[in-house]
Amino acid sequence: MKKLFLVATGIILLADPARAQNAGDFSFEGGTVFTRAELVRALRRYDLSLDPPIEATTADDAAYFLREFLFGQGFPEAEVGYAITGRQVVFTITEGPRFELGQVDFLGSEVVTRERMRDILIAQVRQQTRSPIGRLRYVESAVQDGAERIRLALVQEGFLDAQVTATPAFEGMLVNISSAVESGRQYHIREVILQGGGIPPDAEAAAAAFREKIYRPGDEYLARSRVQDVLRKEGFFEARVEEQTTFQGEDGSVRIVLNIQPGARYSLGKITVDGNRQTLALAIMRRLGLRPGVYNSSAVDAGVRRLWFSGAFSDVNIKEVPTKNETVDVQIEVKEGQAKQVSATVGYGEWNRAFAEGAYTDRNFLGTLNRFSLKAYVSQRSHGLGASLSDPWFLQTEIIATVSALYTRLEQPAYSATQYGGGVSMERRDNPGNQTGWRLGYQWKVVTDSTVDADDELDGAALNYTLGELSYQQTLDRRNDLLTPMKGYYLTAKADIASQFLLGEISYGRLSGQATWYLPLRPIIPERPFVPFVVLNSRAGLMLPFAGTEEIPIQERFFLGGPDTVRSFQLDGLGPKDADGYLEGGLAYLLGNAEIQWPVWKAFYLAAFVDVGNLSPTVEDFNWDETRIGVGLGGRVYTPLGAIRVDYGHNLIRKDGDPAGAWQFGFGFTF
Repeated sequence: MKKLFLVATGIILLADPARAQNAGDFSFEGGTVFTRAELVRALRRYDLSLDPPIEATTADDAAYFLREFLFGQGFPEAEVGYAITGRQVVFTITEGPRFELGQVDFLGSEVVTRERMRDILIAQVRQQTRSPIGRLRYVESAVQDGAERIRLALVQEGFLDAQVTATPAFEGMLVNISSAVESGRQYHIREVILQGGGIPPDAEAAAAAFREKIYRPGDEYLARSRVQDVLRKEGFFEARVEEQTTFQGEDGSVRIVLNIQPGARYSLGKITVDGNRQTLALAIMRRLGLRPGVYNSSAVDAGVRRLWFSGAFSDVNIKEVPTKNETVDVQIEVKEGQAKQVSATVGYGEWNRAFAEGAYTDRNFLGTLNRFSLKAYVSQRSHGLGASLSDPWFLQTEIIATVSALYTRLEQPAYSATQYGGGVSMERRDNPGNQTGWRLGYQWKVVTDSTVDADDELDGAALNYTLGELSYQQTLDRRNDLLTPMKGYYLTAKADIASQFLLGEISYGRLSGQATWYLPLRPIIPERPFVPFVVLNSRAGLMLPFAGTEEIPIQERFFLGGPDTVRSFQLDGLGPKDADGYLEGGLAYLLGNAEIQWPVWKAFYLAAFVDVGNLSPTVEDFNWDETRIGVGLGGRVYTPLGAIRVDYGHNLIRKDGDPAGAWQFGFGFTF
């Protein structure tokens, strides 16, 4: 094969262009793929000085780094030589053929699935070669690093002796990789022994949780930390725990011995606060929630986390000082941050059209560490204003207590009305990261200036009324992510009761519930966070008037149709209508959705779905013949703030007045 030679002679410049006239001359010969500028940029990544006089060692380093650069670009046979003649350095480049990564196969153990092992190796190669998409060039070091990542994955499953060997096989311009996987035995923790005096029962329980578990490197340190945390929780502030680990190779047994020196038992001493300028010291002490008695380090850590999560501080430092009186003084130093925040949003919605929203939030209202928020919105159809004040540590418990007030002018597809009122609520979440928990609330509102599109105006129903409603909601959230869920489930049930005894004018009972499952079709792993998955969703609800209320106002009724229910209908477009086709809402509904989402490129998904909905005017009038079925296709782009989605739904079952289908636009997860 004939070689083409490119000679580029000039000035080496890796620092200041003004020094070009003092630099040594150098040139590249033999290279055909990369320009001189690209080769110089490659050298700039390394701390080289090629100013005259250029030493042989410097030129040798430059040649080595150039060869490494070519290896990383898929030229495993590249060679780089150099020659120095006076002030001239000539680098001779022989690139050789450029290879791409071909098939990747695995032989031997499958304790980690071949699919996952391939994902690990490919992800490592993409990361190291900075190639997020497309064909991969063959880089030997990246492939070997991928094999090492697979070995570490096996080690994390207890196979400490695992070996992974990646062997390349050149076939044309492709390099196929055959990886031999030997997992060896799997190690298990057979014994965790505590030695020492004064060991509390909770420490024994913490150690017992590790017995008969798969051993993973670092479990001995985790067991030591858990036991030490228990001791500190019980007041043994200066407790010391040392670990000893023994491995039995024949049967894969691991024995962990924890030597405990509990020391003296301490009580809580003085608590001091420093650094607060706007925040009341009493509010900080209250949020810490520490009570006199045995010193509990876990309670101290939880109190500090509450200070962090308040959003009022940019820094929180704690110093625990033991005293001769066997007490621990707690010194809290805080640095106040920007607790006040103003935000604004403008956009365009399917129903409200152009809209603008603004919010003011104070996470340290009047120095109390309580949160005050004021929100306003205006659109081409509606406008409103709401305010709330929340105490996230109500009565020094995990309960969040909130008082709120609102004013809004709504224009919906079936009605328009003005509403104002307020409410109080208490809720408790499992943790700040999910919605698992319960909520008990009361709202009082006045509905006035109502206009209902239905010509009969729902005979017997009040258009303008006062509502007093008590509600309770229980939620279980086991989704893997709140913004982009792809695995887990979400269950919620809610009961509402409105009554004249709750300062209202109408009475009804309402029950509703939702169950949603997210089923990934492939394992979700760090190397492959976006996988195809199926979503199954079901919702149901019913309302029953009582105590003299004959008709429930349309403003409180159920509606179906739109981007989050049945997508073949526009917002609130499915359900009972009057003789002129105006929406009336319903008192009972069933909803079912099935959707499959498939990743096409990175965070972009295509979706196919089936929506089934039935909305009836009353529970007694429920009729399966009124069921509607919509099918459709859509697209999703998952962003750090949630999913942007577009759908088109087509009606398989149409009755008089039903559309052929509808476009839907939304933000966030569908169900």
